[in-house]
Amino acid sequence: MSTGIGEALRSARENQGRDVHDAARVLRVRTDYLQALEDEDFETFGGDIYAKGFLRSYAVELGLDPEPLLDLYRQEVSEDDLPSATLISSGAATRPGPRSSPPAWLAWVVVVAVVLVGLALLGFLGDRTPEQATPGGDDETPAEDVVDDDGESDPDADEPEPEPADEPDDEPDEPDEPEIEGVQLMLAFEEASWLRVVVDGTPVVEETVPSGETRQFEGDNEVEVRFGNAGGVRVEYNGEDIGTPGSRGQPLTVTFTEDGAEGVDD
Repeated sequence: MSTGIGEALRSARENQGRDVHDAARVLRVRTDYLQALEDEDFETFGGDIYAKGFLRSYAVELGLDPEPLLDLYRQEVSEDDLPSATLISSGAATRPGPRSSPPAWLAWVVVVAVVLVGLALLGFLGDRTPEQATPGGDDETPAEDVVDDDGESDPDADEPEPEPADEPDDEPDEPDEPEIEGVQLMLAFEEASWLRVVVDGTPVVEETVPSGETRQFEGDNEVEVRFGNAGGVRVEYNGEDIGTPGSRGQPLTVTFTEDGAEGVDD
């Protein structure tokens, strides 16, 4: 059931003559995130906090007031955020559970089908039609004798070669994902935390952020973040969800660069 959020975003973008890839380059995010918002595939974001953060950013970029869209999201979509388990120190990532294997008989059915298709194709090589195939499945059809000038058949005459099949047209290349330059962070506050951020050597913010809020920061070379509650903040770093940088209630300073992230206890 559509909530109208995706249609509002898509209409605003199309009225500006823009495509999703253009908006993704400007916001420096992955194209599939913006496409998920327009398709209302909110499960892509792994939780309400991230979904609302991207929704707010995309709406502002398109010149829309994000608050009515966020209110609609809270009424129609909002669920409890998924628990975070990934830590920078351990490098672990949350993985979906294993999928059940298909039944063994299904694999045998596929193998038999492939063999039958292969045998059928061998029976129709050359210029023969299905009506010309021999009942015994013989792959060879006797060629008609070629008559020479004396009226005798020439057994050495070459059989006509089948015409080569047309090569399939190449599929159009899909646009490349925008390459993220510098450092881009999205912080999703699952719990309240004190925060201080220094971008490329310049302090930009120092505040206590309540739970349920998001903050975004961009830097050319590095972004240094001091967390008062490192276990209560989920971090997306250059398009990758790396989870919480520390444990609950832990003061932690993390420096993010293009080459990676390094954290130390305060």
